[in-house]
Amino acid sequence: MEMMNYNAGTGTCKNWIVEERAFDTRYLGKCEAIFCQGNGYIGQRAALEERYVGETRDLLVTGTFNKFDENEVTELPNLPDLTNLSLTVNGLRFSMDTGKLHGYSRRLNLKNGELTREVDWESPAGDRLKLVFRRFVSLADEHLLGIRADITPMNRNVTVKVESGIDGRMTNTGSQHFHEGAKRLYDNRILQMCSQTTQSGVWCCLHTVNSFLIDGSAVDLPLLPIIDRRYLSNRAEAAVEPGHTLTVEKISCVHTSRDMAYDGCADDAAARIRQDGMAAIRAAYPRGYEALAAESFGAWEKLWKEIDIQIGTEKGYDQLAIRFALYHLNIMVKKDDSRVGIGAKALSGEGYKGHSFWDTEIFILPYFTLTQPETARTLLEYRYKNLYGARLKARENGYEGAMYPWESAWIDDGEVTPLWGAADVVTGLPMKILTGMIEQHISSDIAFAVWQYYTATGDQDFLDRCGYEIVIDTARFWASRVEWNEDKQAYVIHDVIGPDEYKEHVNNNAYTNYMAQYNMGLALHMMDTLEQSKNEVWQRLQEKLDFAGSRAKIQKAAQKIFLPQPNEDGIVAQFEGYFDLAHIDLTKYKESSVVGTIYNDYNIEQISGFQVAKQSDLVMLLFLRDDLFERGIKRKNYEYYEARTLHDSSLSKSTH
Repeated sequence: MEMMNYNAGTGTCKNWIVEERAFDTRYLGKCEAIFCQGNGYIGQRAALEERYVGETRDLLVTGTFNKFDENEVTELPNLPDLTNLSLTVNGLRFSMDTGKLHGYSRRLNLKNGELTREVDWESPAGDRLKLVFRRFVSLADEHLLGIRADITPMNRNVTVKVESGIDGRMTNTGSQHFHEGAKRLYDNRILQMCSQTTQSGVWCCLHTVNSFLIDGSAVDLPLLPIIDRRYLSNRAEAAVEPGHTLTVEKISCVHTSRDMAYDGCADDAAARIRQDGMAAIRAAYPRGYEALAAESFGAWEKLWKEIDIQIGTEKGYDQLAIRFALYHLNIMVKKDDSRVGIGAKALSGEGYKGHSFWDTEIFILPYFTLTQPETARTLLEYRYKNLYGARLKARENGYEGAMYPWESAWIDDGEVTPLWGAADVVTGLPMKILTGMIEQHISSDIAFAVWQYYTATGDQDFLDRCGYEIVIDTARFWASRVEWNEDKQAYVIHDVIGPDEYKEHVNNNAYTNYMAQYNMGLALHMMDTLEQSKNEVWQRLQEKLDFAGSRAKIQKAAQKIFLPQPNEDGIVAQFEGYFDLAHIDLTKYKESSVVGTIYNDYNIEQISGFQVAKQSDLVMLLFLRDDLFERGIKRKNYEYYEARTLHDSSLSKSTH
């Protein structure tokens, strides 16, 4: 039986349901990411309520960046876990890898954001139970999330023990980002854990309450409080007869001192999030899972009326796939907070550390620009606030203007790309990550996105407040970055990484050069426009960005930058010397179901000698700069580079 089912939805839920219909611990990570829930503030990875070897339990809150120590970079810390719900049936722990699993289904309903799991389980002792787990992360109240578990014995009386609480023993693959903090139990029911990040000083306060019902009626089960190191929970026990149902409801809320409500309130933020969290949980938990979930479902219904894209197709999978993309796009972004961007893995897990890359401007922003321009503006305002780090990076590298970090986190963190990565199969040493130093096209990518947003929206206010300054200052960087080459009688850009990260230390990468020229040309246009207006924006920027000195440098560089042209076969070299690289058979890597398998056979120095690309590079340029070459040239280049591209990045196939 296929593990995933994309035809589970029927009736009004047709093409709205993604289902996992077989449990296999080999694919825990895959489904934890696919089924993740969120609201732009919270990201809850879909680890199961009971624990399994190989799981990754992540609760991430946007903007809460912390650095574990001076040898690591800042990352989104993994908050204490709220999804844990341990069940013991007649003394045996409920786990789907023991006993017999007679039935299993886990479904994400994209329509309302609820995740449901149905299990028909027989314990090793022969006790058979039907279990239904449900979850939501509220779209109506960004601080709230809830879990409900229904446990129904099917063949005999059982005693069920439940333990559930707040588990602060979480790490980011080993890095612990929080001090021990304070744990407390209120009213023998409300669990509270408050702790502070070790370096950035961000306070996080979590509250949770466990409630119990038998056949839908509330019951007061005796609760035993458990307090241990970085751990706080309640334990309860109930006798349940066949055909009757024990329900556990767990309502939780999350507040942090990085929340917008506490911006600028550093002195009393810790006390305020405790108070606000306590008020929120006291108001929420008596209402119960169903009422709170219904409010979230209503918010989803309203959102889908605005964002749903319906297509004419006989393949339901295509319609489901579009909605799946829309679901994730709309849970990955904090639409009203310009202090935060979008992580490359969004809020679905620890990958890429929650950092923002060029993915946002080139691959994600166009969706928001055309459908939710107010969200697009928020994301671009984040880049405006990042100018501090961009200018700092330019100065540190001996350049002028704004040189954007390859990876960005909090607005004043600057460059946060890690220095070391996976193992080199030849030397056995960790490979140095050079993208933070020499993958520089992100500066022109951001400028490109600014102009794309403006041309689509006509948002002059944004251009005046932020856009002009971003574009002109990134152009100042490029004008200082280029070098004069006597042989070419042109300005060149040496020693970079283009979008294809399988090629390091290349000269005159076509994508980088053409986009830099675009950036500089756009800046000259903007400077001319401002010069003619003589308005307040011109007065503010012309001195700040040295229009008099910068214009001449930018104009000179833009006019004489080296731009690779098609050869006699109509192919544009991805970079200088590309056609001299060796050919190898890429069949097994192209056919692999796992990305990056070429690293099993070669290290990066060897890969740099082959005509092989990790992802679209020259094709990316042809996609963005549609005006550069005529159709026949574009077709030839598409076919040439498609044969040499492994698509080892999720950014690649969408471009091709």
